[in-house]
Amino acid sequence: MTIPRGMQGTVQKVSDLVRHMVPRLRETLSEEERAVAIHLRGNEHLYSGLKGLVQARIDGRASVAEPSDPLTCKSMLARDRELQWLLSRLAFVYRSPVVEATPENESELPG
Repeated sequence: MTIPRGMQGTVQKVSDLVRHMVPRLRETLSEEERAVAIHLRGNEHLYSGLKGLVQARIDGRASVAEPSDPLTCKSMLARDRELQWLLSRLAFVYRSPVVEATPENESELPG
C-alpha cells in the first residue's frame, strides 16, 4: 500500500477521515431556502401542492406546439430546465435535516 508523503507517521482510521470530510460534503441551504424550509420540512401537503403546481406548469408548456424559431425553442427548454431545477431544490429542502452543518455548529454534529 502506498502511503502519501507526510502521512507516514500518522495513524488515522478511514472512518475518522470520512467523518472529518462529511461537514464539507453537505450542501447548505441559502437564506431563502431556510425561510421556506421552516414551513415545508415535514409538511407533506404543502410539498405535494407546490410540486403539483410546478409540474402542472411544466406539463402545460409541453402541450403547446413546438415553435419553428430555434431561439424561442431554446428559451422554452431553458424555462423547463429551470422549473425542473426548482422541483429538485424543493425536494432537497423538504428532505433536508433540521440542523445544518455550519462553521459555528460543526463541532456539535455527531461523530
